[in-house]
Amino acid sequence: MGIYAEYLERNMSFQDVTAERKAQLSRISSLRGGRDVLVYAADPRKHRPPGVSVMIDYNDMVPVADQLSNLSGTAIDVVVETPGGYAEIVEDLVRQLRHKYRDVAFIVPGMAKSAGTIMVMSGNEI
Repeated sequence: MGIYAEYLERNMSFQDVTAERKAQLSRISSLRGGRDVLVYAADPRKHRPPGVSVMIDYNDMVPVADQLSNLSGTAIDVVVETPGGYAEIVEDLVRQLRHKYRDVAFIVPGMAKSAGTIMVMSGNEI
């Protein structure tokens, strides 16, 4: 299983997890020259209510667009951890990324299966 899944299993408060997440993303951005950072991560092991998906699907389009609208750089690192999903949606997500950024890199701390592999292969760097 991926690193994010292991990270989320720590016994930490929501505030502590949020602070740690922000610190780690800031560190990635700093190490990578101030690039924007976006995270697409899912934990397929988590028990979830019926109808809640952990794969890349249509429900991801608006949240990704919303997050991209808050970023302003010319290069982005996308942290991806996913069991896969719909290739058609990945095509649309990549189109959103490429419309805004000339340089797109992917960081895969654990797994990027199926449609996640397609997404990662669209980058300038993995």
